Amino acid sequence: MKRKTVSKILRSTAFSCLACLICGIMGTGTGIPTRAATTQAELEALIQQNKEDIKDLEDKIAATEGDIADNEEKQGYYYSKLLLEQESIDLLNNKLYVKEGEIAEKELEIAGVETVIAETEKQIEEKKAEIVRLDAQNKDNIYRFGQIIRTMYINNTDDVINVIAGSADFYDIFVKTEMMQSASEMNYEFMQQLLDDIHQLEEDQAQLEKDVEQLEKDKADLEQQKKDLEAEWTLLDEEKAYANQLAAQYTSEYNNITSKISNLESLKDQYNYEISVSMSEIEAYEKEIDEIIRRAQLAASNSVVYDNGEWQWPLDPKFTLITTYFGYDPWRGGNHGAIDVGNGGINGANIYAMKGGEVIVAKTTYTPGYDYGMYVVIDHGNGYQSLYAHCSAIYVTVGQMVNKGDTIAAVGSTGWSTGPHLHFEIRKDGSRVDPLQYVAVP
Repeated sequence: MKRKTVSKILRSTAFSCLACLICGIMGTGTGIPTRAATTQAELEALIQQNKEDIKDLEDKIAATEGDIADNEEKQGYYYSKLLLEQESIDLLNNKLYVKEGEIAEKELEIAGVETVIAETEKQIEEKKAEIVRLDAQNKDNIYRFGQIIRTMYINNTDDVINVIAGSADFYDIFVKTEMMQSASEMNYEFMQQLLDDIHQLEEDQAQLEKDVEQLEKDKADLEQQKKDLEAEWTLLDEEKAYANQLAAQYTSEYNNITSKISNLESLKDQYNYEISVSMSEIEAYEKEIDEIIRRAQLAASNSVVYDNGEWQWPLDPKFTLITTYFGYDPWRGGNHGAIDVGNGGINGANIYAMKGGEVIVAKTTYTPGYDYGMYVVIDHGNGYQSLYAHCSAIYVTVGQMVNKGDTIAAVGSTGWSTGPHLHFEIRKDGSRVDPLQYVAVP
């Protein structure tokens, strides 16, 4: 008993010193782990804290993904609204283009009517001028004829006086008097032509003035049509301005949401990065623990013998299906330093100590998909240890003394495991040896 107590003290001292040394080495240079720890318990506490941090980060990622999904739905909504407004703007632009063409056509028609009006008014002015000219010419001709009569009167021509005295009117004088008849013959046709021309010009002028009146009405109608078209264009332009306002609003909302999504994606990436850091820390802490265990196992390799009896199969006799043997394993592409037992219904089955000894590892924390998961290591003295991995439950604690056949754990699938099974090892002086050299299958 005294040798056992001394050995335990020595192992405990060696365990603590090695833990300090390993933590000092691994805590510098690499940046992982970032938290100081000196014992296995402290490292396991840090691993548990990291797992809690990871769970918190995973919850944040889930919440962030929910926010991203919500914002992507809003983004899709505003994108569809933006597309609809853009289609509306395109349609309004087409309508405005057509309306501008119609207005331009009306302006051309109005300009054409104004040209015709100007030309007609010019013709009217020309007719008026021609009438004035012919009227003046006619008056001049009458004046000349009057001068002839006056001359005849002054010369006291009897024939003329008698004619004048016996005539009913000026025209009678003109036709009855031979001299006047002679003068009339010279001027009648000319005067008649002048009068006919004047009458025709007056008729033409009247028609042209009617034409101008109609053209003015046509111009007024065209200007009203143009005004109506311009009013329609204004309404379309106002509708387009409103559509542009909506499109700008939707674009702003879309861009804001896109920025939110980008920020959320960055936040999610940050959370994933923090998870990867925590996973790296966990891996580093587990390596520290493994190193501590390895050094502790080496320190425990002395002449102490806890049990000189035979090794016992670690499971009930009904569980004997060996799925992987010790040695080279093609599936792993390397050596397998243990025996795997994986019968159907083995999950939760009791695991028994193969020999008596002291529990030096009782690991209850683990990272899914990594290493042994939850496992137990028992030191049997004389350089021998046994290891029981991938447990679903641990029933012993570090420092506890156990006897051969004591229940120490339950079969599970923790750590790097493809299904419920027991992975058990026997180590001699820190090196794995074939368990079937020591324990027989029932």
